[in-house]
Amino acid sequence: MTNQTNTYSQQMAIRLKQIMNHLDLTVAGFAAFINRDASHIYGILNVSRDFSDALAEHIGKLTGIKGATIKNINTEIPASISKCESIVEFRKNNKANPEYFLNTKTDRSINAFVSDVLVESKFLEIPRYLSEIEEFVASKYDKSFVKDKLSKALRYAVSKQTLKSEKKPIKLRNGDFGKRMVDVYWKNPHK
Repeated sequence: MTNQTNTYSQQMAIRLKQIMNHLDLTVAGFAAFINRDASHIYGILNVSRDFSDALAEHIGKLTGIKGATIKNINTEIPASISKCESIVEFRKNNKANPEYFLNTKTDRSINAFVSDVLVESKFLEIPRYLSEIEEFVASKYDKSFVKDKLSKALRYAVSKQTLKSEKKPIKLRNGDFGKRMVDVYWKNPHK
């Protein structure tokens, strides 16, 4: 695969993730929604499989947008797809299956939130302090976690090699650095 093709495939994987996030679907839920195998979706997300025009057209028919719009990386995926008739119907028919929906999955498990949502965001592409991650999660996802739940979930993601971490001097509120060493976290580029 050439670098240009690989970069486009990576951008298409990001677009697929955006569509899934707009629809509030996990990989299993999205696969069921579009009537494809979950391994097919994982292949696109892992850039080991192409995001075909036919698949884009199929998703477009279900969500009410053109397949060409889905494949065009210069256009925004409209958040309004979350209100399309087919997804409303899918939610109603599958509400008993919490594994299909991001909101129910992440409400059940902070570890799932970290691995399925936080790690997939671009925020952790560079090392971040826990305080920065807490602020990001609060502003972007309107979530806050009790006591040290988030730091435990981040350490768990490090143990699963989803995230990496290292010790750095603590960042003080005024922007300076203190003497105490704390963990910073970032996405494992090899995952």
